[in-house]
Amino acid sequence: MRELSAPAKVLVALATALVTIPLLCSAAGSDTTFDDPGVAIDPAAAFGVPRTGGPEAKVVVIGIDGLLFDKADRTQAPRLRHLAAQGLLSLGSITGHITISGPSWASVLTGVWDTEHGITGNEFDASPFLAHPSVFTRIERADPTRHTVSIGTWHQIATIAASGDRRADVALTTAPDPRDSDEALTDATTATEVVAAIERTGPDLVFTHLDQVDLAGHQHGGASRAYLAAIRRVDVLVGQIVAAVDRRAAEHPREQWTVLVTTDHGHLPTGGHGGQTPAETANFVIARGADFTAGATTSAYTLVDITPTVLDLLGAPPGCLDGRSLRTRQAPIDER
Repeated sequence: MRELSAPAKVLVALATALVTIPLLCSAAGSDTTFDDPGVAIDPAAAFGVPRTGGPEAKVVVIGIDGLLFDKADRTQAPRLRHLAAQGLLSLGSITGHITISGPSWASVLTGVWDTEHGITGNEFDASPFLAHPSVFTRIERADPTRHTVSIGTWHQIATIAASGDRRADVALTTAPDPRDSDEALTDATTATEVVAAIERTGPDLVFTHLDQVDLAGHQHGGASRAYLAAIRRVDVLVGQIVAAVDRRAAEHPREQWTVLVTTDHGHLPTGGHGGQTPAETANFVIARGADFTAGATTSAYTLVDITPTVLDLLGAPPGCLDGRSLRTRQAPIDER
């Protein structure tokens, strides 16, 4: 985790002032049904019955930096696997795209590839998002009353969320914990704040970024025990966030929540990324919600399809994007 720039520190202070009161009442406990990976959940019971009176669409996007899903699928992340079983799982590839965090998260949050937004590394400012607006800008332009929130461990996520003529209502970077050698404590704080935002205010869009898996990959390699341990820790945080979504949905029946999960790149067995090997270009998307069939699998969707999907779910015009909504029926889908 790098030291925040001066503009980012100012942004953190402003965002903190906006969300401090709700976050004081955080309820990020892990005692809910979803957070117990051994408890089966019937997706049809939660999402299969049409809601009367018009549902209010809500979306949570969880970005997990540097996560290879095949590692999570080897029983190391039961909550992620359970979430995938409840909805659509796409195991795709971003071959041809720069497998670095900056270009990839920019593509996640704009819906266009690196060849369009022009970001090639991790050092960038808000200027690329004038020509290629973020999902936050597009939603706020379509309906300024929408409540959009970004809470991340990496400060450049806030750079994206706070860009453009219309910005995320909250763009918060979690302050690094000085005791944190592996970003586990910082990610835990990020997840706690996300849970608080969901339960207290029910934003229309929440995007969060968790970073410790990527750090473990760099320090120890994608084939290491430390990498698997980081996946297990992040899996717990995912469980807490999804449990908060389910609690909120139960308390507010008119709200229809969708959870999306993706990553920015993979990792070499010895650590690192940026190349075009299968381990580096591996990508996944999970989509759980009323529009997605439980147990469906495909390879048709990747990180660039996140923004089009969010815009589709929230009824905002997509504009000209490289990605497409996961709600489309054009991609081949195989039932498990």
